[in-house]
Amino acid sequence: MKVALIPMRVEDGNFGTNWKEFERRFKEALQYSPDFIVFPEYCLTGFREWDFSGAKLYDEIVKRVSTLAKNNAVYVIFGLLEPYKSCVYNSALLINREGEVILRHRKFQEPMKFCTGNTVKTAKTEFGKVAIIICGDLYNKRIAKWIRKKKPDFLFVPMEYSPESGKISEEDLKAMSERVKLLSVKTFIVNSYPPGGAWVFDESGNLLRKSSGDKLLIFDI
Repeated sequence: MKVALIPMRVEDGNFGTNWKEFERRFKEALQYSPDFIVFPEYCLTGFREWDFSGAKLYDEIVKRVSTLAKNNAVYVIFGLLEPYKSCVYNSALLINREGEVILRHRKFQEPMKFCTGNTVKTAKTEFGKVAIIICGDLYNKRIAKWIRKKKPDFLFVPMEYSPESGKISEEDLKAMSERVKLLSVKTFIVNSYPPGGAWVFDESGNLLRKSSGDKLLIFDI
């Protein structure tokens, strides 16, 4: 199982530019023949408080990414805004090699005006069970309960995190490590750029590999 984590540059409200960047980074990752290509939280629209207009592109985004996944026989995980009745979820999808959505996670850890998720699901792949959570979900007690119950083999965490300092600190990494240790699952985290960064932790919370900025991270199990 080979995973490509892409800390993609994201511009709020600029779908055209983000799509070109998504395609460019997707092609970059394909050079390494990955099984999974993983992008950050709402990576094709960005999100600026409280502009939910990017949710209108949900169907178009799913169609485009599904086509890329199918044409290249690769799993793709990415975040996007999902419209639902009168509100919007911050969601992430897993699309399989045939271009089918086989897993959807709706973020728990969101402020007012968002719909919020209430469960964690898993999807079966040839490599084992996969689960997805999003950014702040990593620190949510209810999420921890669900992850321990579902016992996935791998956890993917699309993220959009920009600390006040403008860069990821050792304290940030320590906090990630402690949460992964609590969940007891091999975890892949990818952040949007800036500040970027991608990290792979083992089941005990040990950091196995990292990249900084917008540098692609390839991890081969």
